[in-house]
Amino acid sequence: MSEAWDPRAPCDLCSLPVGIKPFTLTAPEKTFRFCCEGCKGIYQMLHQINEPPAGTADN
Repeated sequence: MSEAWDPRAPCDLCSLPVGIKPFTLTAPEKTFRFCCEGCKGIYQMLHQINEPPAGTADN
């Protein structure tokens, strides 16, 4: 089941609405939501958050 959120919720970087398909960044303390890939990348760089690449499987 997917988590519901308000598309009018503010971006965690610039405060614009995140929209219906926000860009997300998972950190140990919470999942951040952003309005665009640029805001996500800047936030990730400024806070030195390393997210594992999507689609990696344990072998």
